[in-house]
Amino acid sequence: MATTIDARALASPLVEALLTTAAEQIRAAAPRIAGLSPSDAAAVLPADLLPQVRNFLLTMAKEGLTGELNAVAAALQSYLEAGSRAIDASVTSAIELSSEQKERITNELRQRYGDVHVTYHVDPTLIGGLIIRVGDQVLDNSLRARLSAIQRVLQAS
Repeated sequence: MATTIDARALASPLVEALLTTAAEQIRAAAPRIAGLSPSDAAAVLPADLLPQVRNFLLTMAKEGLTGELNAVAAALQSYLEAGSRAIDASVTSAIELSSEQKERITNELRQRYGDVHVTYHVDPTLIGGLIIRVGDQVLDNSLRARLSAIQRVLQAS
């Protein structure tokens, strides 16, 4: 069974191929649908477009944003060239963390999740502790959460 890191390595060529194809298709379609209504745009789009690209292009035409398609294609291409597969992580603390604390947390997140882009926030209502969000995972180790849990237990008794 593949681990999370192995699965990402296996999926990487597929993701790269899909993004490359999407960028190429968006770039090729941009001049064809510039300024067209969604129904006219649908009529001139090639039949072999990826369904997601077709839907995206028609939505952009509907919203009058076809002038932004080359920028979108360029953004996809720069994403590929940078090789950025970083996972976004957010760390919220009750007080400003020192640079040493931030470095230690970032290093621990990288050891666990690989390439991680960490942003730090301060929320004094936490009272103490941290809330760490990585992708769709949340670790709430704040004093506020602990006190809330104690309060729920006491109210249930």
